[in-house]
Amino acid sequence: MLRKLSVLAAAASTLAAGLVLPTPARAAPLGGVQISATSGSVDAAPVFASATTSAPCPAGFGRNAQLRVGPPGGPYSNLARPLTAGGYDRQPVTATPNRSFATALGGAPVDGEWWVVVECVSETQGVHPERFITPITVSGRQWRAGRPAGAPPATPRAAGAPLVVPGSTGAAGAPPVGPPPAAAPAAGAPTPGSAGPETGVARRLTGNGGVGGASVANIWWILALLGALALVGTAWLTTRRGKPGGTRR
Repeated sequence: MLRKLSVLAAAASTLAAGLVLPTPARAAPLGGVQISATSGSVDAAPVFASATTSAPCPAGFGRNAQLRVGPPGGPYSNLARPLTAGGYDRQPVTATPNRSFATALGGAPVDGEWWVVVECVSETQGVHPERFITPITVSGRQWRAGRPAGAPPATPRAAGAPLVVPGSTGAAGAPPVGPPPAAAPAAGAPTPGSAGPETGVARRLTGNGGVGGASVANIWWILALLGALALVGTAWLTTRRGKPGGTRR
């Protein structure tokens, strides 16, 4: 009896693992972003004159587009107002920044690699999972196009790692820069790194409905576990019903 249940449980677990363990491979970036300058100051506004993608957005993801900047893997902050004219899947996207690098982040960026990205947005599917990407390197108050010399392959920023470190960059003797201590923002005031009035554009500009790949994976694990338990429970009940009651004295 116990041996049969063990075999059934193992089979159910194997089935569940086969359903949820494989994860889709991450696709390559959509292309690059050609920026109008090869270097500049993180305080210059705008950070550069224009940026153009190397190709149109994927079909179906041309309703909106947005030019942003952030550490490899995000999060990203707007460098320009979201583009809402549509048709960005029919021709390369061109955006015109209206703020500095530091203003976009709410403080000075730390030294190292950053990405200038363009995101493509669908009316119904939200932000495309991949982006047009061009790396830049920050050193002090300056940035330049390209990755840091001798940099290892880029990896997304670790969860919880600081996006901005007050006082970590800047000229000697300069006052600390970066966002002030956390406080409740005034009614209607934009938060650092946000686009202020631009957030009136549909929520689809900020992500895929707030449901990430990790959440979907967790749901599949839970469903698979419940399915495995149901199979074992059904087998146990079936075996118990078929067992003779024996002779009572």
